[in-house]
Amino acid sequence: MALMLPSAISPDIKSNAEKRIFEWFKDATDTDNWIVLHSLGISNHCKVIHGETDFLALIPGKGIFALEVKGGRVKRELGKWSYINKYGNIDQKVRGPFDQAWEGIYSIRTSIETKLDAKHQHLKHVMFGIGVMFPDIDYLSVGVDEEPWQVFDISDGKDVCGFIERIAQGALNTRCRLNYGVTETSFPTSEDVMYLADLLRGDFDQDVPLRIKQKYTEADLLSLTNEQALCIEQLDDNSKCLIRGTAGTGKTLLAIEAAKRAAAKGEKVALFCFNKALGEWLEDYFSSIPNTLRPAYVGTFHSYMIRLLKSRGQIIEVPTDAYIDQEFYNKKLPDMVIKSLSEFPLRYDRIIIDEAQDLITDTYMQVMNHCIYQELSDGKWIMFGDFSMQSIYSNDMTEFDYIEKIEKWSSFALFKLKKNCRNTKKICIDIENIVGIPENAAFEDQINTPSVDHIIYSDMNDQKDRLVELINDLLSKNISRKDIVVLSPRKRADSVVSLLDGIVVKNYSVKEAGNITFSTIQGYKGLESSTVIITDIESYENEKLIYVGLSRARFDLHIFETQAASDERTQLFFKRRLANGR
Repeated sequence: MALMLPSAISPDIKSNAEKRIFEWFKDATDTDNWIVLHSLGISNHCKVIHGETDFLALIPGKGIFALEVKGGRVKRELGKWSYINKYGNIDQKVRGPFDQAWEGIYSIRTSIETKLDAKHQHLKHVMFGIGVMFPDIDYLSVGVDEEPWQVFDISDGKDVCGFIERIAQGALNTRCRLNYGVTETSFPTSEDVMYLADLLRGDFDQDVPLRIKQKYTEADLLSLTNEQALCIEQLDDNSKCLIRGTAGTGKTLLAIEAAKRAAAKGEKVALFCFNKALGEWLEDYFSSIPNTLRPAYVGTFHSYMIRLLKSRGQIIEVPTDAYIDQEFYNKKLPDMVIKSLSEFPLRYDRIIIDEAQDLITDTYMQVMNHCIYQELSDGKWIMFGDFSMQSIYSNDMTEFDYIEKIEKWSSFALFKLKKNCRNTKKICIDIENIVGIPENAAFEDQINTPSVDHIIYSDMNDQKDRLVELINDLLSKNISRKDIVVLSPRKRADSVVSLLDGIVVKNYSVKEAGNITFSTIQGYKGLESSTVIITDIESYENEKLIYVGLSRARFDLHIFETQAASDERTQLFFKRRLANGR
């Protein structure tokens, strides 16, 4: 495989064409000892104050080649080049990409010649050439300033190696035809290539700052997976769907996309969830997008029922603590809504339910049945849920039990998401070691991401001191306060967070977006953050709750645990390895 410098493409690169070609070079076989530099800045560019070459390929035995990339539609008329992106925006240039590539390679050669040491003077005469890559089009019109072998287009597929072979042979033929001297030293050795790479983009041992690693990694995590893209297309073809997936597989993202698509078609849509914090986040998200893409209702299922009754003039006493008065939310409230909707129907064209594992009960299903046209049996609905690991209020129902319960109301298309697009590979490994779920394919990290940090504490005061030290360390590395959330299996009053002084940690809400925030693990279900700190872990016995907490972290995960919990975690690790025969 080729050595790519840098090893991961910057999320600041807007060109999808460059991103694809970067991956093609990175994945190409039989490219040992190749070095490919991306976005090489040229301080002594021959035409502009500071120029840039999209890719510079340093190939042992062949030479050095400057490659320009032009994605999208390309047009040349009356000597002017026009580049049209996917949004129809036009960028016109007098200098064509072939001129840019030649200017780039000549500037690079000039820069090299001024820096060569005595041992490498022969590289003044190194073989060189250029190529222009149009990965989205068939480039059929070759002008006077280019040769057909210098062009890479859609017909080449992903064959970047074949393209390098072609331009290397073309450069050699041209040099021979013009009687330029070609000797054995014209072709760089592997050592020459390493020397040139160091000269042009010198190597040094300076680790990427944590905040930059976070930025790079999250840009990759936010990319829609092929699995998700296929799922969203299938939703358009099926009026009733159940989508299963463990944490991080993008269920909420797909629920949002499905709601926007339905609203854009003019459907009256309701997007329900279970968790209050997630409901607030969803409301905040949809408040900032065009009205044509907003559901008629978005928020928690319980808030929907309470608002419905209040809008109809009913006086209801809502308990302040849902944990205490489960009878109200599980029985009294839905019964009142069912009665109201039976007498005065109010129906949606489509309902979409996130966190469905927490809402599949007989009474809640009756409410859903009354608030959708043609009811659950023939209406339009989509349910998203993790029925195996996040059903923390399920009373030990299995995934099969959930599916069986829904089947009593309607037939439906069934999909399963497996690709984790939230957590880094190291976080996935830690989750697997503690609670299992090997079926959840881990995201392949593009750069060296942080290992999961297990911090052992002796008592609450010791935990407090270590937590303060950790938060200060994160802030010193320029991790934003808004990207840090502290989670606990305990309520705030019983958590180590209640002991903090000198560090402001707000209770989580969308209104506290600029602060370090705190939430119970249960209250943060359905949400995620770049940096998650889990505190107060005395045992890993409650696997589902622990799983929810661990899987909230997109990039950096820190866990405060007692020595007993640490010993328990080690035992779980070896127990699973023995069970799997490893």
